[in-house]
Amino acid sequence: MRFKSIKAIHKVLSISILIIITTGIIFIFSSSISAAVNTNPTWYVDARVINHGQAVPYDYYAAKDPTIVYSGGKYHVFYTGANQSGGWQMLYTSASTIDGLKTAPRTYMNKIGEAYFCAPQVFYFEPQGLWYLIYQDGTYGAAYSTTTDVADPNSWSGPKKLNISGNTGLDYYVICDDNYAYLYNSPNDRNIYVRKTSLANFPNGWGSPSVAISDTWEGHTVYKSKADGKYYLLAEDYKDGRYYELWTSSSAGGPWTQLAEKWAWSGNLSYTSDKWTTNVSHGELIRAGVNQKFEINDINRVDFLIQGTTNTSGTYQQIIWDLGIIRNYSGQTSTTSQIKTTPPQTTAPPTATVTTTSTTSTQTSTPTNTTSTASLSYTQNDWGNGATVSVTINNNSTSAINGWKLQWTFPGTQKITNMWGATYVQNGATMTVENTSYNATIPANGLISFGFNITYSDTNTKPTAFTLNGNNCTVQ
Repeated sequence: MRFKSIKAIHKVLSISILIIITTGIIFIFSSSISAAVNTNPTWYVDARVINHGQAVPYDYYAAKDPTIVYSGGKYHVFYTGANQSGGWQMLYTSASTIDGLKTAPRTYMNKIGEAYFCAPQVFYFEPQGLWYLIYQDGTYGAAYSTTTDVADPNSWSGPKKLNISGNTGLDYYVICDDNYAYLYNSPNDRNIYVRKTSLANFPNGWGSPSVAISDTWEGHTVYKSKADGKYYLLAEDYKDGRYYELWTSSSAGGPWTQLAEKWAWSGNLSYTSDKWTTNVSHGELIRAGVNQKFEINDINRVDFLIQGTTNTSGTYQQIIWDLGIIRNYSGQTSTTSQIKTTPPQTTAPPTATVTTTSTTSTQTSTPTNTTSTASLSYTQNDWGNGATVSVTINNNSTSAINGWKLQWTFPGTQKITNMWGATYVQNGATMTVENTSYNATIPANGLISFGFNITYSDTNTKPTAFTLNGNNCTVQ
């Protein structure tokens, strides 16, 4: 047997090989043989899952800079919204499936509630038993917030100062090994910097920054691949549209070797839905766990939640961005099935406080369930003479509701201007709202959400009486 025949093995495996040659016997024990990284994969672009304009006024122009974690049976996504007045702030949404994010409620992170706070990173820091959000803000520059419940967007405490100095800038990102926490950031000088602190001192005690990689831009993330034990740094550049480079190292802190200048770019995108992006910009891989080590199963098989657009011209803050998954493997998305670790227990998220989601379709189902075991929440974000409303219908029964019609009467001069996730008819103050084709069924013990914008000329008092399929519906 020749060594080159061993190198030809394409799977990752541990083996014990006995090689006999003329001069004796060579034993090779537990040799780890890894498949080479595909540096120019085909990326399959799935449909958008979070669109801009679903949580107006906070995301008027863009939904961008996502961070995602799977915990407690749900995907939790924190992201940046670009509002119409030129501000940036964070939003939250969650769903049990990636596709479910399309119709999940959106929540403005008003517990943190700064005029400028964005580009979040979320993870569970096991040594302290706390969830962390690392982000950039207008108070400290580099900030963080913590909670014990990632599913409750109103539970975050902060902002708190991350206590770093020198070469600050934007896009702060943490990854840890068994001894240290490493913080990466970009000060917009074509370099990515790294500094470290011990796990015992985290989130304080940061050392001086040093250049991790050069001649790149921002939007960087770092992961450890369980398949080969190596670390991979993804960095966004813009020499030819927005695209991602790929770097590797044997350590979370580097040094880094570039594997591909264009790992994910317009030239290797293949569309499974509409062509909603020609750019691969600020995103995050879906991890195999939740903790500070940022582990993935295999760099050759990842789900990459990115911000995308087909047009990057014009004023930067007004570029239209949406969020969706791209995959460097073919077939159906495998997100949940690849997540093997048991996440910390979390409670169910509270009712969203901003708005919901999605595009409008026409009704295709006829209501067939007339039970009264349903309840709903009606929450609104009011900005004076107008508001964004989120409605969630909860099916509290053990059987599905197949087709639904919700009716109520506004107590004032409220007039709906647009709606998503449902169709509607307004006759004076009387409202009739019906399902779309994609959310006609409310599963047993499940829920659906829709949202709308209103204008008014007097007071914006909430309606208090609702009927679902002709039966009274309890208001939470």
